[in-house]
Amino acid sequence: MEMRDVSNEAATSGSALARALLRAHPGFAPSDLDAPCRRTWTMPSLPGKTMLTRVHFLALCSALIASSLLAQESKEYLHQRLTSEETRRAERVSQVSSTQSPGQEGFDVTYYKLDLKLLLSSAGVRGSVTMVARSLVNNLASITLDLMSSMTIDSVYAGGIRVPRAQQPSLVTINLDRSYSIGQLLTVVVYYHGVPGSSGFGSFTFSTTSTGSPWVWSLSEPYGSKDWWPCKDHPGDKADSLDVWITCESRFKVGSEGRLISVLDNGDGTKTHKWKHRYPIATYLVSIAVAEYTELSGWFKYSSSDSMQVLNYALPGSANSASSSMGVTLSMLQIFSDLFGLYPFIKEKYGHSQFGWGGGMEHQTMTSLGSFSESLIAHEMAHQWFGDMITMRTWPHIWLNEGFATYAVALYREKKYGSAAYLDEIINSIFPGVKGSNGSVYVRDTSSTSTVFNNALVYHKGGTVLHMLRHVLGDSVFFRAMKQYATDPRFQFATASTEDFQSVCETVSGKSLGYFFNEWIYGGSYPTYRYEWGTAQNGSNYTVRVTLSQSVGTSNPPFFQMPIDFKFMGTGLDTTIVVMNNLKSQVFVFDLPKKPTSFQLDPNNWIIKDVSGTIVNIEEAASVPEEFALQQNYPNPFNPSTVIPFDLPKASQVRLEIYNGLGQLVDVLLKDQMFAAGHHTVQFEGVSASGGSLPSGVYYCRLIASGSPIQTRKMVLVR
Repeated sequence: MEMRDVSNEAATSGSALARALLRAHPGFAPSDLDAPCRRTWTMPSLPGKTMLTRVHFLALCSALIASSLLAQESKEYLHQRLTSEETRRAERVSQVSSTQSPGQEGFDVTYYKLDLKLLLSSAGVRGSVTMVARSLVNNLASITLDLMSSMTIDSVYAGGIRVPRAQQPSLVTINLDRSYSIGQLLTVVVYYHGVPGSSGFGSFTFSTTSTGSPWVWSLSEPYGSKDWWPCKDHPGDKADSLDVWITCESRFKVGSEGRLISVLDNGDGTKTHKWKHRYPIATYLVSIAVAEYTELSGWFKYSSSDSMQVLNYALPGSANSASSSMGVTLSMLQIFSDLFGLYPFIKEKYGHSQFGWGGGMEHQTMTSLGSFSESLIAHEMAHQWFGDMITMRTWPHIWLNEGFATYAVALYREKKYGSAAYLDEIINSIFPGVKGSNGSVYVRDTSSTSTVFNNALVYHKGGTVLHMLRHVLGDSVFFRAMKQYATDPRFQFATASTEDFQSVCETVSGKSLGYFFNEWIYGGSYPTYRYEWGTAQNGSNYTVRVTLSQSVGTSNPPFFQMPIDFKFMGTGLDTTIVVMNNLKSQVFVFDLPKKPTSFQLDPNNWIIKDVSGTIVNIEEAASVPEEFALQQNYPNPFNPSTVIPFDLPKASQVRLEIYNGLGQLVDVLLKDQMFAAGHHTVQFEGVSASGGSLPSGVYYCRLIASGSPIQTRKMVLVR
């Protein structure tokens, strides 16, 4: 079917507007109202009435509901204002002009329909996008959509009337047919054509398979939707529903979101594939994949009487791999449904379309994959819960997508193959990606794809955060919190922030977790622990003393507060004690019934860390020094770090300062912290309070303890 002529479209615009406002767009049926949506707009049908009557009826309904919506809309408008800055940052990524969007926060998208024809000869597209939106403000007279100028706009209709538009490098401003009040629905249709651009990971690609057959696919994350279709390209505004119609040569299959409701033979060597999706969706999750695919199908039986189709579109050369992965996929759907609640889009489908990118992309209900490997399928499937159903509200919180999916692979392996497989995934796949990294899991700079999708921080450290949180909360509470988050109606088919997830965890556990999220999500680095331990007999028991210090190489956080497992072993002894390490340098003393001969810090690797330790003289470890003393650091000279020992004859408040050769304070290692009587050590990393490396030179360590004279030692740093 060819694209309809614009003049014919204008002639029928009245009925088109009525259908859009009534949410009775093509393929919409009353049964669709059973699908989960954030907002449902239903109106009685008016057979035999004129368009004028319908508009009057709608206007009356809008007036009646406006007052009840006002309070809710005002809050939504404020939220949209907050997230609009994220949109403007995305515009700067695309090197737009200094002209800013007039305010996309003024409307909320409820529906998109993409009706596109692929033009293989020119690697272009031609067609239209229909958008239905709800006004969040009064007197809304214009809107701005995201669209790159490589796509030429032919015409724009609002409310069935052809309206002016102004196209900019990455935006199009549209004057509406009239002013809209809060709660009123507006319909805009954009007719356009062009050659899609390429940004991020490709956006929209015309390529060929190894046999030379055409192969077209999209990958719009994070900011690439506007490279090929006009939309409000921000994850915080999900449309409630979507239709994707793609016209292409008859030999191709087309994969997209939702259910394939029909394939129309146009009688000219082309077919139109009509996909219908009735769940909320972010723009970057809208996709197409087109090729001479082999179709493979299975069924996920989620109850005694209900099943959901699992659909794979694979290139002929990958058909065997796609077929053999079907059993794995079905098993995985059950495991994740048990962990996080039933697969979110259960009324439609799950599946995979093969595309030409090396990894995968969690396009909603139909993931795009480069291959059919087990771990890749697991990662992308987990996104259907974390990323698709619950989408990060703004890009800085993307660890809620990628960190969760990374960790879900380990959970899948644990449920499928046992605890050893889980630990293997954590220790040998996730931890190594974190080591050596610095910076926060929270993305402070969203101006480039490389920072938004930082593999070490967003994926691996984000996944590590969940692994550590599991130990902080305990298994049963952790899994209750994960499921509660995934099934919370505030976030299902909507968006969430780090603070939302933290709040759920705190509610379920009854614990205050601000310290944990502040240091691991918003702080940088990870701890390097150094310990000394020893024991001495004390009557029938044995007194054990562990001196623990940590360095972090950053000022945020100054140290990591964490529960840490101490494991002691000896003849007739195998015990683990959990301590709360809440100081940069801390001493722990225990009485044990048997003599320990070995000690392990965090033996089960619940914390991402570096660690070193020594056993010290038994009597020395348990003895109390006779006098206050700051000992000479070792090694000295040092590079890059050194250990500073000090002795306290009684419990004291201690301050340990570092000065350079000019007498300038460069760091405070201990800030008036209480220490028990005994021998203590602190590690100095040769960095300033701000985390910068100090130059070679002479430095002085000054120790101040309550009730004792100040002591100073000279140290030499050699780079």
